[in-house]
Amino acid sequence: MTLQNTLKSASRVLMLGALLTGACHGAMAAALFTLKGQTLDAKLPSEGEVRVSMLGWTEADKADAVVQQYKQYLADKDAKKFNDFLQTQDTRGYLFTKEATGYTVKYAWKSDDAITPRMVLLVTPALKSRNPYMWKQQSDSSAAFTLIELQQQGDELLMSTSLDTPIEINLQGDLELQGNDTNIFARLRDDTPYYLKQSS
Repeated sequence: MTLQNTLKSASRVLMLGALLTGACHGAMAAALFTLKGQTLDAKLPSEGEVRVSMLGWTEADKADAVVQQYKQYLADKDAKKFNDFLQTQDTRGYLFTKEATGYTVKYAWKSDDAITPRMVLLVTPALKSRNPYMWKQQSDSSAAFTLIELQQQGDELLMSTSLDTPIEINLQGDLELQGNDTNIFARLRDDTPYYLKQSS
């Protein structure tokens, strides 16, 4: 399943997700779709698993508020203030590695561009912060967040991060990684449960 089909299927299964959520007696909301793959950035191959589970996308007004607060963060360098703001935002998904606890998606948008379909996610806390010693190269960033970009390449989604690529605001007013020549942090594939996929 390509990213384009995954994203289209995601909107169609929203109602099913809601029904499943109710059936789970208050458990975590059913994901629109999930991705699973490997990173070569972990010291041990057995700890290289990366999973992304998406619940939805950030509404336009809330996405704009995140961007405005990010601009303020750049101006005043008040990491705590920006992090406190992010914690008030709706959770749009989760990212998990082999660390004991995962990361929360607080900002998420997608592009259905036919040439380069992609997703951009902002996760808290910063990637690699749950267990810094698990990684070949520890993060030296003081930011309490990481921006992640997932781009389609064949059947894979290539994940890049702001750990080594600057963040910029594009012409549409969205946060994204700067440039196209980014390092690959992980390679993921669709891992959505069969009952959430649109039947062909």
